[in-house]
Amino acid sequence: MTLPPGWTPEQLAQASTAEIAAGRLPLTAQWRIAAHRQAAEQGRAAFTSGLSVAEFTALRTIGFEPVGQVMGSAVYHVGWWSMGCGYQRGMFGLGLNATPAPVVDVPGTRQLMEQARHRAMHRLYAECEGLGGDGVVGVRLTVAPFYGDGMEFIATGTAVRASYRASGETRPGRRFTSDLSAQDFVKLVRAGWLPVALVMGLSVALRHDDWMQRNQQRSWYNQELVGSTQLVQAVRHGARAALDADVRRHGGHGVVLRDTVMRVAEVRCQRVASKSEQRDHYADAYMYGTAIVPLPERDVDPATQAPPLAMLRLDDRRTR
Repeated sequence: MTLPPGWTPEQLAQASTAEIAAGRLPLTAQWRIAAHRQAAEQGRAAFTSGLSVAEFTALRTIGFEPVGQVMGSAVYHVGWWSMGCGYQRGMFGLGLNATPAPVVDVPGTRQLMEQARHRAMHRLYAECEGLGGDGVVGVRLTVAPFYGDGMEFIATGTAVRASYRASGETRPGRRFTSDLSAQDFVKLVRAGWLPVALVMGLSVALRHDDWMQRNQQRSWYNQELVGSTQLVQAVRHGARAALDADVRRHGGHGVVLRDTVMRVAEVRCQRVASKSEQRDHYADAYMYGTAIVPLPERDVDPATQAPPLAMLRLDDRRTR
């Protein structure tokens, strides 16, 4: 990386740490955005974009144009935040009278993953703001393993801006983020809706493998694993409730759901010494999509509307 004159790598590391701690973008991102804006003021800026040709041309039909590709990332160390699976020796018992193990929320892990994703999105939003964009389309959120016990949360997308051709009703009142493709964004606007923000819902839970769960897993018969059903239903319900709360927090009237992702894994129980009872099942569910609001209704004067286009059939048999 090329450093500005007078800067050393040590000075850059120290200054970037201070900027990140203050909630601002790293210095390298600030320099890149400043250079782009200076070039734009001089009329020699070239935009970068993750859009396809079809997406680029579709945006222009409603008066939008790409400004630049934007990104936000955050690297976190993921520790074991579990508050325990609820296991106590002799608590669940054996046989048909056994007490089922409860599904236990894992708030520490959930809060960490929510914070990491929101921090990445905040930095993507800040880059869009620095470039003078009205919003970001095609946002993609990914999680990649980092060395050690770390994970990198990455958000990428293309900042767009309403050009002089966009009407006042189409131009968003505030910057938005959306995982919709540019073509889907155009369809949404033409249908009378605007994106508000990319919204997310996450839930994390644990359940101890009790006697009933182990017995059902060893059975020769086809049967429902009741404990596992309770676990996945609980995390899906929690993710849906968190998504609804995020939509309301952004003032959305609804959400265009992109996907629901669930992970289930077997983990070692931290409270049990017996090898036969040392297993818990961990599950997390993640829902995300774009919150939307309706465009304001317009009073259209019939005299200003374009007349309907007359259509004539060229192969009408009656003209032969």
